Order: sequence, then structure tokens, then C-alpha cells
Amino acid sequence: MRIILASSSPRRREILSKLGLEFEVVPPQVEEGTFGDPVATARRLSLLKAIDVWKRNKDALVIGADTLVYIKDRILGKPKDVEEAVRMLRTLSGRWHRVVTAVSFVARGIRRTVHDIAGVKFRSLTEEEIRFYVSTGEPLDKAGAYGVQGFGSTIVERIEGNFFTVMGLPVVKVYEVLREFSVLGSQR
Repeated sequence: MRIILASSSPRRREILSKLGLEFEVVPPQVEEGTFGDPVATARRLSLLKAIDVWKRNKDALVIGADTLVYIKDRILGKPKDVEEAVRMLRTLSGRWHRVVTAVSFVARGIRRTVHDIAGVKFRSLTEEEIRFYVSTGEPLDKAGAYGVQGFGSTIVERIEGNFFTVMGLPVVKVYEVLREFSVLGSQR
């Protein structure tokens, strides 16, 4: 069975490739919004992304994912501009927040969504550090205005939970579902 990753994220591609799978990448065309609490929103968006790509590739197993950063149920999406990124980083500075990544699997006769949540604590940041980090451009296309796998790793003091959940694809959960569907052994 063909496998398609419904994502334009190079991080998700990198993580999924670690499983030794052959897969294609087809970015979804879904308008992102909010649907209640952060977990419900991530689960719904991951499913919408997977369904969107599956509708054009009905012979495939499509994997869609969505990652949200939130603090006290306030979702911090991708910043619209530099100033919003600065505000988000100020909000997260020295504080714990949560990251939820939901993953949906859609194929003929299959609709399954799983999610994982990790806690992340930033060290206290100076205004100069925030402005410098934003000037790198890294925060501008990432939920919560940071990427744990890049320069953003210098501001993350502690993670409670799965690192890959924070990066954008909870690989343990993905592996378990793919094993359940007997996908992993069939490609080798």
C-alpha cells in the first residue's frame, strides 16, 4: 500500500523516514482554525489534512499531523509576523507550556487519530535574546514561534514527554498504529 505524508514539514519527513518507510509527500490544502480546546483542535486538523489528501489518493494510506503549542488553553499558532513571534516568546519565557501533536491515518476503511502531549519549559529570556532568535527567521513558520530541533533548542530548558511530539510527529504512536495496520513489515 502506498503511504503518503500529508505535510509540508521537513521535520515530519525526517522523523517518518527514520522508520524505514517508503512514502510520498503531498501537502494538504486545509484552512487551519480552532475547534474548541487545543487537543480537539489538533486532532480535528490532523484528520482534515489526511482526508484532504486521501480524497485525491484513494489507493493510499495517508498520514496527516498537526502540532499546537498552548499555555493555559491559549493556543499559540504560527506567528503572523515578527512582532507576534516576539510576543509569543515573551509569553513562554521562563514558563511551562504544552505541545500536542495529533496524527491521523486515513485509508479505505480506516480513520484513526492518536495524539501525544509533552510539557516544555523555556529558560528565562532577555529581550535581546528574543529579538535575536526572531531575527534568525526560524520562529516565523512554527507553532509557538520556536523549533526545538534548531536554534530554539537553546531556549528550551526542559521537556517532559516525547521529544518527537514537540518536534512534530510522536514517532512511538505512529509506529504503534503502523504496526497495528501491518504496514511496517509489508514494505521490506
